[in-house]
Amino acid sequence: MINDELTKAFEENRIANEKSANDFWDSLTYEQKCDAFHAVVRRIFEGEIKVNGSYRYVLYDIFGFGPDMYTRGMDCGYMALHNSIMDDEEFNKANAWMVKDESSKLDNNS
Repeated sequence: MINDELTKAFEENRIANEKSANDFWDSLTYEQKCDAFHAVVRRIFEGEIKVNGSYRYVLYDIFGFGPDMYTRGMDCGYMALHNSIMDDEEFNKANAWMVKDESSKLDNNS
């Protein structure tokens, strides 16, 4: 029961954040959108490619966000993007828990 309520609250928050971000984007002029794109991609490039920083490092040290953005970064797809930038060995190491979990599900469904 509590878990369902928490899941519902997280989903409502995710939807509200998505609407707010889309409303913000739609309110920008073309030039402002270009500036926002440039600023965000430059920071992602700095943290991911030049520094090879962790998800938290890029959020906190490159973007200057606090822990409140950890889940929101996941919700908007940044963690997936971050993980996809790794080489195969790094990706497998970082996602071993997920691969193992999926393998056990397959084994149990056979």
